[in-house]
Amino acid sequence: METSTNKPINQLLDVLNKYAVPDPKIVGKLPKGGSSLSYVGHADITRILIEIDPTWRLVPIAWENGRPAMNVVNDMATMWFELTLLGVSRLAIGSAKSNSPDLDKILYGDALRNGSMRFGISLNLWTKQEWEDLDHNPAPTRNTGQRATPSQPAAESVDTDAPLTQEQIEAFNAACGKAELSPIGVYKTAKVKFGSAKQSDLAALRIAFKEATSKPAPAETEE
Repeated sequence: METSTNKPINQLLDVLNKYAVPDPKIVGKLPKGGSSLSYVGHADITRILIEIDPTWRLVPIAWENGRPAMNVVNDMATMWFELTLLGVSRLAIGSAKSNSPDLDKILYGDALRNGSMRFGISLNLWTKQEWEDLDHNPAPTRNTGQRATPSQPAAESVDTDAPLTQEQIEAFNAACGKAELSPIGVYKTAKVKFGSAKQSDLAALRIAFKEATSKPAPAETEE
């Protein structure tokens, strides 16, 4: 039975589950550094936000001389906003070259995509590294009897009681969305309390994730 306490959490998780992987039809490509960058335009992001919550809003967090405050450093302009969705507000930032035409529009659109990602919308497009590889403990190497050189510093010890980093959480959520899995379901399988995972829980979460993604799809039956 859903209570008034967990309803907002479930609504936010629904956003992640439904919108982390965008419809390929709305994914565009931009040339960048000799390759292409996948993105979803601000018009489609706006439509998704309206579908989720018609009362959503994106507002600047600071004003200067009657307009949204802008910061310019090294020819890059940034503008901070607050995106409110389903009653929850999260920071968003827009950035662009300071000499860009229609700079304010570009900053707003960029912040719209950035803020939406913080709620899980099109999250997998932002993931630069698979969640399975986000382990701060490097794999042990075989002892060859050679001493470490200055270019091979010893690995830093990891606090196993420390919580997962934001990067790990976002990459985990993106991986679940890409695999069409419920993050809560993976946590339950791993017997890890949702929202309280530590570095020591990574192994169990990774095993649960791989088990879930390795399960064969149910066979189709003819009617």
